[in-house]
Amino acid sequence: MSQENQKTESDNEAFLNEAIEDINKQDSDKLLDNNNQFSDTQEKKSGWKVKIKDLWQNPKKRKIVIGSTVAVIFFIAIIPSSRYFVLNTVGVRSSASVRVLDQSTGQPLKNVTVQIAGSENKTDNEGVAKIEKIKLGSTDLKIEKRAFANKEQKVTIGWGSNPLGDYEVEPTGLQYSFKVADFLSNKPIEKAEAISGEYGAFSDEDGLVVITIDNPSEDAIEIDIQAEDYRTEMLLQEKENKEVQEVKMVPAKKHVFVSKRTGKYDVYKIDSDGQNEELILSGTGNEKEDIQLIPHPDKDLVALVSTRESVRNKDGFLLSTLTLIDLTGDEVVTESIATSERIQVIDWKDENLIYVRIAEGASAASPERHRLVTYNTDNGSAKQIASSNYFNDVLMINGQIYYAPSTYQGSTPGLFKVDADGENSETIFDQEVWSILRTGYNTVMFSVNKDWYEYKLDDKKVLAASGAPAVQLSRLYIDGPEDTGKSIWLDQRDGKGTIIEHTKESGEEKSIYAESGLTYPIRWMNNSTLSYRVSSGQEIADYVISLDGGDPKKITDVTNTNGVDRWYYY
Repeated sequence: MSQENQKTESDNEAFLNEAIEDINKQDSDKLLDNNNQFSDTQEKKSGWKVKIKDLWQNPKKRKIVIGSTVAVIFFIAIIPSSRYFVLNTVGVRSSASVRVLDQSTGQPLKNVTVQIAGSENKTDNEGVAKIEKIKLGSTDLKIEKRAFANKEQKVTIGWGSNPLGDYEVEPTGLQYSFKVADFLSNKPIEKAEAISGEYGAFSDEDGLVVITIDNPSEDAIEIDIQAEDYRTEMLLQEKENKEVQEVKMVPAKKHVFVSKRTGKYDVYKIDSDGQNEELILSGTGNEKEDIQLIPHPDKDLVALVSTRESVRNKDGFLLSTLTLIDLTGDEVVTESIATSERIQVIDWKDENLIYVRIAEGASAASPERHRLVTYNTDNGSAKQIASSNYFNDVLMINGQIYYAPSTYQGSTPGLFKVDADGENSETIFDQEVWSILRTGYNTVMFSVNKDWYEYKLDDKKVLAASGAPAVQLSRLYIDGPEDTGKSIWLDQRDGKGTIIEHTKESGEEKSIYAESGLTYPIRWMNNSTLSYRVSSGQEIADYVISLDGGDPKKITDVTNTNGVDRWYYY
């Protein structure tokens, strides 16, 4: 190797050693710095821990800390502004409610704008407005409604619901007064509402309603008077007429009847005061006289059994059709849901229509000849509950079906009970029952050959009776709206049909009204009004009467139709 090459290699080795030494030095410095930083951090951590430990272990310092903390909390708690600031800061929100009254009448005002802390709502039928999610503390309450003076004041919103009480507002517009009463009893109607556009007011316990309107420009003002279960009365109020106007309210429910005034059996609806008569189903001329018309007790639905479809069997016999009439919409809707040699509607229960029909073509004896069916008007489905060659008796009691099949070729005899939808069937008695009589609101008697038994609805016990009931007629109780707690049935007393009111809770009964020829159908038109029929030598007509008093009023002349007051054995 030449001297020149040896020198070059020696220089390279020296350079490499120097570079390695420099790298090791930098790594050592970096490691030392990291160790120093870690040591400083440990010292800092150790320092804080020591200080906190020293602070807590030192009795004097500990008392100072605890006392200071309690003082701060106490300061925040007793000073509302501080307390509300802290609660608002952590997101606590509250609610408040007010009731707004007309200063002139003391009645609640509807649709009044109430504003609290920038949030607002309108009052309901009770004059109450509830504001949610508002900050705590002192804020402004603002009440505004046209035709009334604005009201504004400071209120304090605390933690919770904050019922702020009643606030009266002063009317500034023109006021019009109405005395609202039932058209039969003349009893004042409380909570009737007068409405004209955005303006409204409620009647007091005397039926007096005063509506305030902000300087109307028209000479005649349209005002509607509304009350629950009553027809809306539309009035034209003269602007300058400040006298109290009397308004007689009529039940809103439509009365349905059949008339042959045109020579055909047409179906009509009419208001209880004889107004607003309307033809809903024209007769076809094919109807026999044994028409059955059963309005739903609550809904605008009517069941009609007739031969209007002129459908005949192979022997030329006119078949009956069960037609459902729906009056809920603007247009009348009809639907034929069953056709048979004979159909008898038993009754309604909620959405279920219960009826018995003879199977098509089954004129000979058969265990499937008569069929007890429930039809659901909500979904259009029919369900067979039971079948028999014939049923000795069928009736509805308190929304449940009681039926007694005849004994024929394997039919199961007995007295049975089932819900209106066909569910929850029970056997009450396991021998053939010939007849079922409802002798009281909670009592049923039934015959088995020559023996009689009593069945109590409340305790579901069957007891042997000493003999037949004195009056072998079944009572038909027609329950009123649930909140009335009353039921109506019809008795014959001194040759007159007599309406009897039964109070469910006490069992007390009293006579309401008696008249020669008074008979079923009886229907509740609202909580206090009944419709009934008079069928005498002088007329066949439907009337209404109030349980609160007053004379009955005639609705209209009608054609007699069958109802649900008895089971027609066939």
